[in-house]
Amino acid sequence: MNHELRKLFHELVGLTPRERERVLRTRDIAAGLRAEVESLLSYESESCDDLTGMVANAAGEWLRNASGADPAHCGPYRLLRPIGSGGMGVVYLAERADGEIHHTVAVKLLRHSHRKEWHDRFLRERQLLASLQHPSIVHVVDAGHTEDGRPYLVMEHVDGVPIDLYAAEIGVEQRLRLFLQVCEGVSHAHRRLIIHRDLKPSNILVTPSGAPKLLDFGIARLVDDTSEATQTIERLLTPNYASPEQFAGEAQTTATDVYSLGAVLYKLLTGMAPPKNLQSGETKEVVAPSKVNSEIPKDVDYVLRKALRTEPEERYSSVDELAGDIRAVLEWRPVQARAGDIWYRARRFTRRYWVPVAATVVVVTSLSAGVLLANRERAVAERRFQDVRQLAAKLLDVDVEVAQLPGGSKARQMIVDTALEYLRRVSVDARMDPELRMEVATAYLRVARVQGVGIAPNLGQTGKSEQSELRAQELIEAVLAERPGHRLAVLRAAQIAHDRMILAGDGGRNKEALEFARKSAGLLKRYLEAGGLPERMEAQQALITGINVANRYRLAGQAEDALQLCRSTIELAKATKWPSQAGATLMIVALIERERGNLDEALRAVRESVRILEPPKGELRSGQRLTLALALVREGQILGEVDAISLGRAQEAEASLRRAFEIAEEFARRDAKDFHSRHRAFYAETRLASLVGRSQPKQALALYDDALKHLEGTQENAGWHRDQATTLAGSVYPLLKLGQAAEARQRLDAVFAHLGALKEYPARIIELGSEAIEGMRAQAEYEAHTGHARRGSDVYQELMERVLASNPKPESSLPEAMEMSNLYRSAAAIHRLAGQADRASAVEVMRMALWKAWSAKLPKNAFVQRQVEAARLRQ
Repeated sequence: MNHELRKLFHELVGLTPRERERVLRTRDIAAGLRAEVESLLSYESESCDDLTGMVANAAGEWLRNASGADPAHCGPYRLLRPIGSGGMGVVYLAERADGEIHHTVAVKLLRHSHRKEWHDRFLRERQLLASLQHPSIVHVVDAGHTEDGRPYLVMEHVDGVPIDLYAAEIGVEQRLRLFLQVCEGVSHAHRRLIIHRDLKPSNILVTPSGAPKLLDFGIARLVDDTSEATQTIERLLTPNYASPEQFAGEAQTTATDVYSLGAVLYKLLTGMAPPKNLQSGETKEVVAPSKVNSEIPKDVDYVLRKALRTEPEERYSSVDELAGDIRAVLEWRPVQARAGDIWYRARRFTRRYWVPVAATVVVVTSLSAGVLLANRERAVAERRFQDVRQLAAKLLDVDVEVAQLPGGSKARQMIVDTALEYLRRVSVDARMDPELRMEVATAYLRVARVQGVGIAPNLGQTGKSEQSELRAQELIEAVLAERPGHRLAVLRAAQIAHDRMILAGDGGRNKEALEFARKSAGLLKRYLEAGGLPERMEAQQALITGINVANRYRLAGQAEDALQLCRSTIELAKATKWPSQAGATLMIVALIERERGNLDEALRAVRESVRILEPPKGELRSGQRLTLALALVREGQILGEVDAISLGRAQEAEASLRRAFEIAEEFARRDAKDFHSRHRAFYAETRLASLVGRSQPKQALALYDDALKHLEGTQENAGWHRDQATTLAGSVYPLLKLGQAAEARQRLDAVFAHLGALKEYPARIIELGSEAIEGMRAQAEYEAHTGHARRGSDVYQELMERVLASNPKPESSLPEAMEMSNLYRSAAAIHRLAGQADRASAVEVMRMALWKAWSAKLPKNAFVQRQVEAARLRQ
């Protein structure tokens, strides 16, 4: 192999980068050999005039060292064969050889060298990589030193191909989606203040399943690390993908990785790396990707132009912004780079010709001001009023119909974008009269709901939805400041507070959500007391608000407030002839009765809800049928949810959950981008998976995997992270039962990556009901299943300490009592498996004491008596 590598290296070293690329592209060179020779050619000196000499010297040293014998083992790992190499080390395929477990890994070993900076950089790479936990970043398995003192790093083995080779075989849309996964990994590193500094196709491998993995953090560093000089003797950069500031030896930030990602994306889309000036590192004028391939949207040209700007401050401010524009391309939304491109060019022009530009602005302003002021006052009010009426009456009314059509999400996005542009033009006049403000506020409210309020079919864009709600709130508050008795404005204010409650709750901001609930309830009461019965459509808006506020009260443990609001909502629904809203309210009543342990009453209420919500035969609209699906889920939970307050009637529960899933799945298939129906299908499917998991692990795993597919392509907000974490954690149990421990480990790593994004773990306290509990319980089960019961026991001990630090109230809340009981039961089982009988007995005593206290409080409650008996059997 060395002979072939030497021959190819000496053939390419004297060529220009373009000539090298042409030789490599036209010759049938193995991917591994190409990666090694490109790594050798990636060296350069401080002075680009001596590039060839520097490369030759570094490569010569590499080849001399490579001829020396590396050890046959690194700790417990046997080195099988080299699979890659870089400036500092060689990567070997290896396997664990100590007889404990069979495990194939990749081992990176530092070369023989007297260079202290290589040794230090290698140790730093190990530490940085160990701090990263993300599905798109290769994860650390182990580390150590050889007998001769060289450090090594053990990583997961990625059986993949460089991303540019993989991308050549897939379509443009698939390339962009693949690139988004890479961005997620880089963003994860940036959030931990780590910049990669050597992003290039050969450092991003794609597995056979299509998952990218970021490799080689050999020259990565912490953003705030000042230990490395601005200009170093060796800069291990790759010219075609390195930023201009890397060439210049200047300070490097996350903008450095943004530039390299732009260069990688250019290569994925065009098959060519962006041409560079090797003296300055600046990207030469590149051919627009849309001209290379007509299938590439023109917006991508603007995205790449922004990412590859010479000035770091003119690029995207973060990888997330770059990814956001790529998503906008995929979803046919406007990209920020397009508007930014105009301002960028304007700034460049102004810098060059600032004197004549300034003079021109003064003259034009003087001439225009008088004419504008004279005409503006006369025309603006009538024109803007008519504009907004057209918008509210036509554009958003069209959306109501489009929402019912299969595959309507793309059209809905266009409607939202057009509506927002229209509203921006309409609302620039700060002196709008109250009626016009009402119209604009209502339009912003409707746009926000299409964007991402989870009460109807929406696009899942919660962040943008909150921005629209804030604009609506500002306008409504201005109306109420002028006309406090404006009844419709009071209703709109209640709806806005309601929507913000939904968004806060979905984001896990429960305290904030309760505050919005109280505000909405107060405004709703004020609206209803301001006159007689509302007209029918306003009544429906008030009913939806009341139902969801009552549910938020329930979630906050304020059952009496919730029931009082439910009663008034049912009365209003009957008076205004909205039976479906009465049916939805009964769901809340059923859940409250369930949480009080009154399961028979809960079942009666939820079955009445299902009966009322059953739509007429042939009904195709999504609204009532998706509400029916939710009622069926609630029925299934009351009948037989696992480890929860239920009647224990699993077969009946399964039937209800399957029907709920079928209804939601039908709408999800019609429109893959409708977040509401996809999430309703996801919700039913995960609960069904949990129900069948104990007896049918294979079916449960298939359900969990399908549920995860329903989350693909949705907005990566807090709710998305929560759903991912709980579903991945749930899937660990059937994987362990099926003997797939390695896959279970990967999913656990992903769970904790999502918990990290939510800032739920690590954490000093963990509250009951949080996703962190699900993640830690799954981790403990994994440890116990893989022969490390003591580790599992320690995980439960840590979990119990952090839960108790949150001051839970299981003695006054039956749902909290059930969750605490589950923790006690599972912890006791693993403590006993670990041979820690004292620990097991202690938690079993606490479990029994908890249910005895509830038995005294609810002496004739059948559910509580079942828990007492179950606790007694465990002792």
